Amino acid sequence: MSTQNVISATLSEAAKNDILTKITEIRSQLSFLITLETSQIKALFKAGNGYSPFINKANAAAQTHPDILPKVFSTEEFEKDCSLIEALTPIQNQINELAKGLQDTLMAAHSDALVEALEVYAAVKQHKDKVPGLATTFDELSVFFQRSPRKLAKAA
Repeated sequence: MSTQNVISATLSEAAKNDILTKITEIRSQLSFLITLETSQIKALFKAGNGYSPFINKANAAAQTHPDILPKVFSTEEFEKDCSLIEALTPIQNQINELAKGLQDTLMAAHSDALVEALEVYAAVKQHKDKVPGLATTFDELSVFFQRSPRKLAKAA
């Protein structure tokens, strides 16, 4: 008998579609987002949150004293980068919290479903010879528990 029930919820098709539509809308508003290759990520100088005060103070200095900077330095671009960081940070925090909640909930739902599926499998296994057609279902389910020839050789 199944005793695990970490999550008990439903999501209607209409709600799911509404959420997906809103995510599409968010993506369109963030159309400038980029995806970096691993090599590009490795090549970047990574600021991290610890550097935020440094970046903010440097930006303030650049805005207050633009004459100290070389002509090739773009204070406009620096200001845009700083503004983008300020705008995206709370969005990222909210999305990270949402993603963590989605991951944990999906993990719990998968775990609950697997525990329940194993209970169904045990019942099918027990009654496969007593209920017509259940042997076919047992064969389909038992495939997931068959050992590969490599595993059998290792066990021997």
